[in-house]
Amino acid sequence: MTVQHFNGFTPLPQYPTPEMPDDAYNAAAYATTAAYPVMIAEMSNAAAIVENNANHSTQQANAASNSAQTAADRLVDVQTAANGAFAAANYKGEWSTLSGALNVPATVTHLGRLWYLKLNLANVASQAPALGSTYWGEVSRNDFTVLPCPAGTTNAADRGLYRMTAATSVLLLPAAPWHGMVVAAANVSGTLTPVISRNGKTICGDAEDYVMNVLGWQIVLQYDSVSGDWMRVSGVTAFTVAQPAIGTANNWTAAQNFLGGLNMNGSPVVSRGSNANGEYVQFGNGTQICAVDLTFSSAINVADGSLFLSPAVAAWTFPAAFNAVPKVIGQPTGNGAFAMYPVSDSVTTTTVDGVYLVSSSSRTSATRRVTRMAIGTWK
Repeated sequence: MTVQHFNGFTPLPQYPTPEMPDDAYNAAAYATTAAYPVMIAEMSNAAAIVENNANHSTQQANAASNSAQTAADRLVDVQTAANGAFAAANYKGEWSTLSGALNVPATVTHLGRLWYLKLNLANVASQAPALGSTYWGEVSRNDFTVLPCPAGTTNAADRGLYRMTAATSVLLLPAAPWHGMVVAAANVSGTLTPVISRNGKTICGDAEDYVMNVLGWQIVLQYDSVSGDWMRVSGVTAFTVAQPAIGTANNWTAAQNFLGGLNMNGSPVVSRGSNANGEYVQFGNGTQICAVDLTFSSAINVADGSLFLSPAVAAWTFPAAFNAVPKVIGQPTGNGAFAMYPVSDSVTTTTVDGVYLVSSSSRTSATRRVTRMAIGTWK
């Protein structure tokens, strides 16, 4: 298809006007009517030329776009080939096997990566290749190896992109990661419970395991040996699922574990449960509330001045431990009016002493109930 040219329209004769004498009007009208078929033919021809040229422009634009993409792909190929050629031409071997002086240009392998020497070294063994090193730089590489992370625990390896495919998937970060190590994960389990275990380090500044509780969520983490923290790498994606925003590029808070999970009055709830010692609720901001109804049989008949006391009752082991001593309150309920006061002020992170029931008159043994509540923090 080629560009076509249009030579213009044939000028029309003079139009008839009311001021003309009849003979002149008739002649002008006839000439104008006779010119219409020529004009229509020329307009059709012009339309065909315009359509042809528009199609030609579209073809050229598509060709240009394809050429640009091909050029971009070729640039990546060229860069990859250049990196490979550079590495192959100057490769000196595994760094740990080298000793003595090493001069630029030189490349070595270390911890599964390829490094190039930036400055001459009098003793190559004195400077281990690492990200941020004055002497070494990593030969550019952006590839990840896609690996499974099924039910159970999977040990994370450098440059691994782990597909967490089960509700119980746990990706265990290494206990002794090296500076610059990179690990990626994506939640493709269909659940909100896969976990990245920090294994003694911090993740995005938080001393807590990272719960992958957003479907399709992906994250890339790189270890920083200076801070001892696994930092989030921004802008690295391996899946097309839309990602929710983390507050800042390299900062993550525990509360963000719980987006999309159970919420109570707009606040995320980490866990709610019960056992033989009562029930508890743990909130994402660290607050914990424990409560229990304690039922027992007791008389209130020990004389104390003008009042009568029960034996010590309603000692309580919390259904979930606190990480600091909580505040404890209580209320007697049922079977007549009576009050109570604590046996002691002894409260720990797991237990609280009992109370004395108090009455203005002696009471025989009966089934009684005390409700107790503790409020504090669980983390």
